[in-house]
Amino acid sequence: MKNYIYLFSVLLFVSCGNKEQTITDTTVKTDSSVVENTSSFVFNNKDFKELSLPLNIDTTFIQKVDTNNRITYQQIRQLGVNFVKGELGEGLVYDINEFAQIDSLKQSGGYKAYLETLDIGMTKTCIAYKVSLINLPNSNKLFIWGITNATFEACPFFSGTLLIGTFVNKNQQATLFNIAEISGGGDPPAMMDTKTEAKIGVDGKIEITCIVTNDDMDIPGVAIEKKTFTLVATENGITVGNSKTEILSKEDEPKLDQ
Repeated sequence: MKNYIYLFSVLLFVSCGNKEQTITDTTVKTDSSVVENTSSFVFNNKDFKELSLPLNIDTTFIQKVDTNNRITYQQIRQLGVNFVKGELGEGLVYDINEFAQIDSLKQSGGYKAYLETLDIGMTKTCIAYKVSLINLPNSNKLFIWGITNATFEACPFFSGTLLIGTFVNKNQQATLFNIAEISGGGDPPAMMDTKTEAKIGVDGKIEITCIVTNDDMDIPGVAIEKKTFTLVATENGITVGNSKTEILSKEDEPKLDQ
């Protein structure tokens, strides 16, 4: 979802590359955090559906996630905000803060009044929910949770689902990153969509593929960018080991979930 901040300057949102963003009474900072105990919601195994490896998190997986096991913004803040460095971590502060704004308004009774003030580009709906748990080698764990949101029904617009991986090592240190996504939006004639999928091997290696398609209805052809990332997990944490970017033609566009 955050890609549209760059594409449509008319949106009056803070750039997702910022290191700090404040919304109402909630602030998220991108500094390192250590979760101090395992009773925090995200590290409670029984709250998540456990999945086995190997695992393919494709578009079908994203479309079928159960959104009923909800998360509050207070719980997300307990995670800390230690993001993977680079593109897979950038932008999460925006998504998290958008959810924090909506959820805090719902809890305080201000959401109805907020809806009455909606204007173009503003987030209308946003929920967060628990998805699954994966046990990785070296006593590491990967918790997956999601954010689904949509803007006011006007141009510019966007909607989508972002799945966030929270890698937790044996010392309960958490690192967050974008593990999968289906989102789309635009300000006609400019349109854009993002599909991100992940494959996790039995060895715990995570390979992520992201396809971003830009289209201008007034200009023939589309611009397709494919990015691949390999995440390396150790006893101490997780980092991006290798990344690659390719520019594709329409004919070369890969079918991610095939």
